[in-house]
Amino acid sequence: MMNLVDTRNRHFLARCREIILSTPLGEPVSREKVAAEAAMSPAPAYYCTYEYALRMLRVLRSGRIAMRNDRRRAMWEEINAKVSRIQAVTPGTSLPTALAHVLAAGGASQFFISPATALTLAQRAKN
Repeated sequence: MMNLVDTRNRHFLARCREIILSTPLGEPVSREKVAAEAAMSPAPAYYCTYEYALRMLRVLRSGRIAMRNDRRRAMWEEINAKVSRIQAVTPGTSLPTALAHVLAAGGASQFFISPATALTLAQRAKN
């Protein structure tokens, strides 16, 4: 059974291949450039379970636990912003319901992976 990380990696590698194939013939293809461009490309999903996302949003909203300012925090803040917009447009919508809508809709602004992970995955695409 494929897990969420495998799915994310498959989608990321597909994006890397698209970038490589769109590079004009004769132009060198840099793994670093492909990795960076693919990592910042829109992703089809957030690659997290509903239960984990709900827990993380509750932590983020409560401020009980300081989260590092990194890509993961950026992902939770993006999801939280989308959830908040749904709740503002439709008063009375609970956090769990709004989150379910956000995750079902997909459409993350990026893959939210580290440069090192992106480079490792992009090397697989180039090979």
